[in-house]
Amino acid sequence: MSDFVAEEEFDYEEVYRRGGHNCGDEDFALFKCPFCDRVYMIEYEVDTAYLDGRDLTKRCSVFNCSFDCLGCCRPIPNDRPWIGKNATADFQVTREQLANSDWAWCVPRLREKKPRA
Repeated sequence: MSDFVAEEEFDYEEVYRRGGHNCGDEDFALFKCPFCDRVYMIEYEVDTAYLDGRDLTKRCSVFNCSFDCLGCCRPIPNDRPWIGKNATADFQVTREQLANSDWAWCVPRLREKKPRA
């Protein structure tokens, strides 16, 4: 079993409860800044990055573009995949990184370890 968080582990109902609806038929995954390890969520059906695990209204389109990391202010490289089987390890989120982020609530077994927002 990989230490990386798989998208199958997501609690979609909790994402929706917190305002994560986008355009319907959502597919969520996690990625991190390869420079400072700040965790983000992406809805990859319409290329939307969610920037704040405490406020899902803070989001931006990443269709054919990137954004500056809110942690280190460096542009997230968009020259390789952030998610999926071709994502490199520097973009993948470990369970420990997720548990220590504002996104721990999106995976049920990690949510138990951190208070709900």
